[in-house]
Amino acid sequence: MKEIVAATDLKIGMFVAELDRPWLDSPFLIQGFVVENQATLDKLQDLCRFVSVDWQRSTGEHYRAPVRESVASTVGHSLAGSARIAGRTVTPRPKHDFVDVLRWLRSGGETPPELSSSPAGRPLVDADVPTTGRRSTDHVSDDEASPREGWRARMSRWFAREEAPAPYVVADPLADKEETLGPAREGASATVWIESAAVEDELFHAAPAYESAQGTVEQLIADVQQNLRPDMERVRANVEDMMQSVVRNPDALLWLTRLKRTDQYAYDHALDVSVLLMVFARSLGMTAHEMTLLGIVGLMQDIGKVRLPPRLLKKSGLITPLERQIFQAHVDYSLAILKDTPDGSPEVLEIVARHHERFDGSGYPDGIAGDAIGRYSEMAGLVDTYCAMTRERPWGDALSPQTALEQINTMRDRDFSETVVDTFIQCVGLYPVGTLVALNTGEVAVVIAQNQVRRLRPRVLVLLAPDHSPNAHPPTLDLLYDPVAPDGSVYEIRKALPPGAYGIDPKEFYLG
Repeated sequence: MKEIVAATDLKIGMFVAELDRPWLDSPFLIQGFVVENQATLDKLQDLCRFVSVDWQRSTGEHYRAPVRESVASTVGHSLAGSARIAGRTVTPRPKHDFVDVLRWLRSGGETPPELSSSPAGRPLVDADVPTTGRRSTDHVSDDEASPREGWRARMSRWFAREEAPAPYVVADPLADKEETLGPAREGASATVWIESAAVEDELFHAAPAYESAQGTVEQLIADVQQNLRPDMERVRANVEDMMQSVVRNPDALLWLTRLKRTDQYAYDHALDVSVLLMVFARSLGMTAHEMTLLGIVGLMQDIGKVRLPPRLLKKSGLITPLERQIFQAHVDYSLAILKDTPDGSPEVLEIVARHHERFDGSGYPDGIAGDAIGRYSEMAGLVDTYCAMTRERPWGDALSPQTALEQINTMRDRDFSETVVDTFIQCVGLYPVGTLVALNTGEVAVVIAQNQVRRLRPRVLVLLAPDHSPNAHPPTLDLLYDPVAPDGSVYEIRKALPPGAYGIDPKEFYLG
C-alpha cells in the first residue's frame, strides 16, 4: 500500500519507503524508515519534493490495514511472489523461566507435557483466530548526530530509528518445493514472518532439532572420509526442522549455535552458517523454500575441506601460494561430492560454486564479479565470513560480534555489495544474541533475544550484580518496556563487552 505524496504533506509516524532520489544521495543510513521526530521530517522536506509512503508500515493514525484475503485459497499455489495476509499477531509471553529452560537443556531432560506437542507439526500459517497487535517505535534526537561520529554510534542511530515490522504472518508463495526458485526472484514481494513462540519455549523444540543436525554433520564428514555418498535426504529433513524453528523464533537456534559449541571447528562452523543463513533469509522476507535451500547450502558448502590435508586446515601461520591453491580446491571437492548425490540440486551447486566469489572480482575459483555472483551466493559468502570471524579457529581467536560487524562494514562494495552488507548488519543487530553487555546500573547481562521493534533494547539475562558477583538465579529484563532499576533509573545498555569479560564462562552460565 504505497503512495507517492508531496514531502510537504509528510507527517511524523509515516513510513518513508522511497525518495525521489537515490538513497546514497541522502543522509539516511537505512533505506526505509518511520519518521520519528521533527528534525527528521525537516531534513526530508528540505531534501525531497516527493516521497513514497507505505501506509501498512506507518504508525498511529497513519497506519492503514491491507485488504484481508482467505489464506486457505493460497496455500500450495504459486502466487508469482505476491503475499497473502493471514492475520495480525503478537509474540506470545513465555510460559517458562529462561534459567529453568537452560538447566533443562544442561540436564538433557524430556520436554514438559505442556510443550510435548511440537509446533513443527502445525502449519506455518494459522488464519483461524487472528489477534491484535500494537506497533511501537523508538525516538532518537538528531542532536546525537555528528559528522565524525564513530561507526558504532552510527549503528546505534541506525537501529534507534528502525521501523516497527508490520504485524503480519503471510502464506508462503513457494509452498510447493518443486517450484524453481530462479537466481534472484526479482520483483517478488517479501514474506513477513512474525515470531509465534517466545525464545524460552522455542528452545524446547530447537534443541532436539539442533542436536539432530549435529549428528547429521558428523555423519556427513564420516561418509565423505570413507568415500560414501552423503545422505542428502537426511540433510534436508534436518534443515527443514531447523527452518521451522527459525520461523517461529530465530533467537532460539542462534542461542544454541553460540552456546552448544564443540571442539570441532568444521562441525560448528557448518551449523553456524546454516542457521545464520536461514535467519538472514527470514529477515529479508524470503520464503520457507528459500530458507531451506540456504540452510542446506550452509551445511554443505565447505564439505570439500574434508579432502584437504589436515595439517593445512590446522596451520596457524601464513600459508604459501601453493598452499593457498590447494586450499581453494575445496570448492571443486565440494561440487564433486554434491554432484555425486542422486538429488543434487542445481541451485545448491550454483551457490556452493560461487560462495567464495567476491563483488570486486577478487574471489575464487572463477573471479566472477558484481551481480553475476547472485544474491544467494553473496549471502552465503558473507555469512561464511562472519561466522569464521566469530568462532575460534586454529589461526586466530574469535572476534566479538561488534568487531566482526565493523570488519564486515569495511568490505562493502569490495568483497560484498553495499545492499547485502547493510541488510546483514540490520539482521544481526548491534547486540546479537549471546552478546555480553554492561548495564547503566553496573550489572552485567547477556542478550537472550532481539526486539524487532526497538533493536537497541533487547531482552537480557542479568548474570552479575552491580558488585559483579554472580546472580544465583539470574533475572531476565525486557528493555523494550523500559524497566525501572532499584535506584529509579530506567535500565539501558551502556556498552557491549568482549567475550569472557569479568571471567564469565559460557559453560558455567549457559549450557555446559
